[in-house]
Amino acid sequence: MGSRSWQRTPLLLLWAGLVAAWELALRVFDVPVHVLPTPSGVVRAFVGEIGWIAEHSWVTVQEILAGLGLAVVTAVPLALVLVSSKLFRRAVYPIMVSAQAAPKEALAPLFIMWFGFTMLPKILMAAVIAFFPILVSTAVGLGRFDDRLRLVAASIGASRIRTFVSFRAWAALPAFFGSLRLGVTLATVGAVIGEFLGSDNGIGYLVLSAARRLDGELLYASLIILVALCLGLVALVDVVEARLLRGTRREQFA
Repeated sequence: MGSRSWQRTPLLLLWAGLVAAWELALRVFDVPVHVLPTPSGVVRAFVGEIGWIAEHSWVTVQEILAGLGLAVVTAVPLALVLVSSKLFRRAVYPIMVSAQAAPKEALAPLFIMWFGFTMLPKILMAAVIAFFPILVSTAVGLGRFDDRLRLVAASIGASRIRTFVSFRAWAALPAFFGSLRLGVTLATVGAVIGEFLGSDNGIGYLVLSAARRLDGELLYASLIILVALCLGLVALVDVVEARLLRGTRREQFA
């Protein structure tokens, strides 16, 4: 434990030095706050508006999680169909790939027209942007069920359901969780785009509100919180993956 702390010390000192240099340079050259605020100003804005920031952050987290969940429950079954049916794959997959060339951000105004200035357009934007990477990675993972695994399943007399759950789905889990990490970041982008175009809450709204008032300190504090939220959700995916795969491996060799 002490060795790990010692190894992290140079990195912490480097970051502390960069922050101190940032603070000193802005004070010496008297850079306007709306151009680039000092770290102390960003911290002051965060502490002063912590209740407001927390309220808007919770809205964005709900949009990200709901959008990511919607992307997963639509992409995973479709990936299974793509892997199971060559006809469906040949007919639908090229169309889906071509659709990725269209700017998905253009859908946000359409969603707002349909559903108003509610949370639903942001959820749909998050889902649309996160959908395709999850679909492709899950399909690739499910396609890794090769002849060797089929022989193992047949040798133990596994039923079709057990073969899918214990072998095919297990083989696809690393690819699925890899896509989920990317999906978190893309869902964050989608939710914030929706908030930019039409919302009165969320981190995206907070960023726009601070920009209109030339409040650089609050703007930077909001952006830092947005990055922290995204990193926190990715870390949560890592924890779930580690525990689930460890448990799955125990079941495999029990």
